[in-house]
Amino acid sequence: MKKTLLIAAIALIGTSAFAQTDTNKQSEKVTKYVTTFPNGEEAITITDKSTSSKLELSSADNFYKYEILETANHELVHGSENRGKICDIDKTKLDEGTYTLKVYTDDFVITSDITIDKEGEATGA
Repeated sequence: MKKTLLIAAIALIGTSAFAQTDTNKQSEKVTKYVTTFPNGEEAITITDKSTSSKLELSSADNFYKYEILETANHELVHGSENRGKICDIDKTKLDEGTYTLKVYTDDFVITSDITIDKEGEATGA
């Protein structure tokens, strides 16, 4: 019984020490938005890392542009041309809030809602 209590005490001390050192690091929150085609295959994926100033946009098909629109009035907030299946979107050009993202391929316009949350973002010096 004493041996079991000693092992448990050592395990708790080790866990507490690890937890204390881990809290000093800034945790990164990763949010993924996945939009699928009607057949269930992934159409686009948007990855938002809280410690990054960019959104990562990837598409199953090549796309030639994207647009970010205000959800309420569909006013263009930001957009860019693209070649390929992947691009980065500068989050610093967007205020916090929910937006509609449109990705234009040769065959489709893929639409997804995204939310920009600047809380917890890394701040540059």
